[in-house]
Amino acid sequence: MQNDEAGESRVEVIVTTDTSGAPHKAAESKLYVMFDAADPEAGKLYFTEAEWEAFVLGVKDGEFDLDEAGNLPPLPPAN
Repeated sequence: MQNDEAGESRVEVIVTTDTSGAPHKAAESKLYVMFDAADPEAGKLYFTEAEWEAFVLGVKDGEFDLDEAGNLPPLPPAN
């Protein structure tokens, strides 16, 4: 994987109406596409509008914050 000069990934998100990259989501009117701009061929994550809204709420709620050791918090217990 290629990265920028600092060796870091650069996450970018675009909004598109082209669903050809995610045929399983072809019925959606638009998709949010997340990728590493330092290595755009490495793969992409495709989100529907509802999935993107849930992701953003999770980020705002701290669900993806790392602890001091660089680990994600444990998953909540299943009901």
